[in-house]
Amino acid sequence: MPVYVKIILLVLALVLDYFVACEFNKVAVMKGWAQRKYFFFAFFLTLIGYLLITALPDRGGAAAGSFDSRDLPEL
Repeated sequence: MPVYVKIILLVLALVLDYFVACEFNKVAVMKGWAQRKYFFFAFFLTLIGYLLITALPDRGGAAAGSFDSRDLPEL
C-alpha cells in the first residue's frame, strides 16, 4: 500500500475520532460532568475512553429527569 494512502487513512481516522470524541463529551456534559478532560479521554483512549464516559454516574446535568420518590408505589 502506498504511503499516501496510509496518510489519508490516518487523517480520516483522526477526523472520525475527533467527531466521536465530541459526541462523547456532549454525553459527559449531559450527565453533569462538564470538564474538558472527558473529550481528551475519548479522543486519546478511544474505546476505553468511550466506556469510561458511558460508565460515569449521572450527576443531574443538562438532561436531569423529573424523578420524584413520591411517584413510587407502596410495597
